[in-house]
Amino acid sequence: MRLFALAAFSASALALAQPARADNEPRATAAIVKRVCLSPAETRDEIKARHLREPFAVLKHAAQHFKAEALSARLCRIDDELVYEIALLHRSGKFFHAHVNATTGKYVEYKRVPAAAAAKN
Repeated sequence: MRLFALAAFSASALALAQPARADNEPRATAAIVKRVCLSPAETRDEIKARHLREPFAVLKHAAQHFKAEALSARLCRIDDELVYEIALLHRSGKFFHAHVNATTGKYVEYKRVPAAAAAKN
């Protein structure tokens, strides 16, 4: 019962925190990022066709850069950009992903994955 009351209070507080809007105002939508990861065969084909960086070299560089153990790399298309999604495990035990542009080798994004999501992978 106490949890239900807390949830109801949180929902009402959230509703009060949001500004009122007229019915004809468009709602703000979050940017939808389309992410499609390629299979190993498709990755090999893309590397040859587009002269992308080799995954092992990107893994090695990411491990040195973040001072972490590189666990895996996969080539993904995020919107119209090809990036390597590198899974890393830091010495402190934190699991995170680094995104590296497959053409230039520059880091695109860095984000920490929550422990629950890391266990699911």
